[in-house]
Amino acid sequence: MIIKEITIENFRSYYETNTIKFNDGLSILIGDNGDGKTTFFEALEWLFDTSKQNLDSRLISEKKISEMTEDESSLLRVAMIFDHDGEKIVEKSFIFTKDSEGKIKISDFQFKGFESNGSERVPVQGGVLLDRCFEAAIRKYCLFKGEENLNVFNDVEALKYLIDTFSNIKQFDPYYTEDENNQGFTEYAEQLSRKAFEKAMKSDKQNSQQERELSTQMENFRRDLSNVRQRLRSNQENVTTYSGKLDELENSKEASELLRSINSRLTSLKEKKGQIERVINEDYSIKLLDNLWILSDFQSVFAEFQDKVSKFSKEKRKLEREEERLKGKEELAKEISQGFIPLSANVPDKISMQEMVSEFVCKVCGRQAPEGSEAHDFMVNKLKTLIESQQANEKEVSKPLFPNNFVKELEQKSNALEYNASDINNLLNIIKDNIEFNDARKAEANKIQESIVVEEENKKKLLAQNDGLTEDQLQNAYINISTWYENKNKSEVQISILQREEEDLERNLAKIQNQYENLAKDSHAEIFRKIHSALDKIKIAFKNAKQTNTQEFLMQLEERANKYLEELNMDGFYGIIRIIRTHDGRANIALQDKNGTLISNPNQALKTTMFMSVLFAVSDLTSLRRENDYPLIFDAPTSSFSYQKEGDFFKVISKINKQCIIFTKSFLTENGTLDNDKIAAQNCTIYRVEKQRPFDDKDLSTIHTKLTLIKG
Repeated sequence: MIIKEITIENFRSYYETNTIKFNDGLSILIGDNGDGKTTFFEALEWLFDTSKQNLDSRLISEKKISEMTEDESSLLRVAMIFDHDGEKIVEKSFIFTKDSEGKIKISDFQFKGFESNGSERVPVQGGVLLDRCFEAAIRKYCLFKGEENLNVFNDVEALKYLIDTFSNIKQFDPYYTEDENNQGFTEYAEQLSRKAFEKAMKSDKQNSQQERELSTQMENFRRDLSNVRQRLRSNQENVTTYSGKLDELENSKEASELLRSINSRLTSLKEKKGQIERVINEDYSIKLLDNLWILSDFQSVFAEFQDKVSKFSKEKRKLEREEERLKGKEELAKEISQGFIPLSANVPDKISMQEMVSEFVCKVCGRQAPEGSEAHDFMVNKLKTLIESQQANEKEVSKPLFPNNFVKELEQKSNALEYNASDINNLLNIIKDNIEFNDARKAEANKIQESIVVEEENKKKLLAQNDGLTEDQLQNAYINISTWYENKNKSEVQISILQREEEDLERNLAKIQNQYENLAKDSHAEIFRKIHSALDKIKIAFKNAKQTNTQEFLMQLEERANKYLEELNMDGFYGIIRIIRTHDGRANIALQDKNGTLISNPNQALKTTMFMSVLFAVSDLTSLRRENDYPLIFDAPTSSFSYQKEGDFFKVISKINKQCIIFTKSFLTENGTLDNDKIAAQNCTIYRVEKQRPFDDKDLSTIHTKLTLIKG
């Protein structure tokens, strides 16, 4: 099948009728993001979908709708002329009408087909014709959007379809199926002959005891083997299920990683902004008093304050000295009035005074002091005064001249301010530094907020580009991937264990069966044994032949894929493609070096060429088996390639004898103009896909994609 011409009419940005012709080799459609490359690709997907009509009004050109008047009708159409055992046409279309309220109504859906019969063009239902010439199972190996969808074996049924369709394995199905519910002839015949043989053995009286023992052992082994196989299938189904889930997430894996990275950056930015905002302190009114900022411009007031405190202090000291002086005068006057300065009350001491009073003599002056004399009365009064002075009598409290310490506090405050005069004089600088610090932190926080806004926009764009997946779904991808990998690995471990158990049980069962069959010798059951043995060998032969045929097909696929891999990776390391069939019937595509070392994480460009090589190989096999080739259509398959590798890639593709249609922006410069040097180096048909100017970047009804032939 070779696509010769595609016509798109009023399909989204393709306003009115747009026709493009293709050759049977490489065709490149160059367009920037938003120019209409993917829309062209999706128009082909819509045409190739034979399972449903899809009459979505969003498919209609907004520009066409905007120009339509009330009750006016127009046509949306995608048509393809192709060569497949003669020229054929398929065309899918519907009528759309604009009503009085401006709403669009869709009618008259048609899917038409035409094929040549001699000189006549015969109408055929379009879906039927397309499925006959380009069946749905093959189409999945022909249309690919982006690098992430190139691995065809992500589809669980892909390998089975390829083997069933393009190898000779289907010819074995009438004879051997490996399906207990739909047995082939050899499986059915072996089962019947075994039952007949065992029935004959049970009727043999000669070896009845041994037969019962061996029969019981065989039944036990078969029961155990059945249980093991059931558990094995269950674990294999688990692996298939989890592998399928992981494959479904594979397309969103990159988006999940990007989302996680964006969220991580957002968390970091918000934490950093919070830390910065926490050190901003703009409580200036509080600092006026608590930090004495109010003194920043009051030096003259402070000097006056110091002068007043000094005067208060001097006046206080003067008054205190005057008070002391007056008290001193009173004491002195008292002393003068007595004519002498009396001794202290405790001189002489109490005991000495008592002796002198009782002995009537003054031991101080040595004179006699008879009782009743003036000298004796003096000593008696002196002793009385001494005794009274030793009693705990209430003392008269004199009120101080300055009962409070206000002046002292003023002096201390003045001294403290004097001590901190340099700090007070520097308050203006401190205030300025504080305000500048806060302003700088606010500017830094604002800058971080701008980065937060950018990351939030990136997140919105990412979510908008991922087929309706929510943020939670993308975030849960990591959790699901971890859980599903764990469950898948557990099942794979169980499979390995159960396969060993299965082998042991099969070996033991075979041993017992051999003993059981030996009992049949020289008995009437011998003929039944021979028949069963022959049919069992035939069944095994078909089983081995089917496995060999499958392996040969995979080897053939590998061989062709590796030839393409070499061509697509000239002058670079590329390894060897291995297609590995798993226990659940799926296939994994892997890269190894010549020593058998697995290349576990090839770069994206190498991975892309690996998958494309397998696709080319599959296409080769379809053309060999069906004697007809099919086109390969790619949308943006080389986004991970370097500039040089991309140019080399397209040169190689143009030399491959296969129709390839590639939508890309690879031949545009950074400013969106055509890279003429790069285009000149290509030997293929090249079209330019671009929006017709002028247009309103906020009005979809002004968008009109045009197609221009650049190189024929």
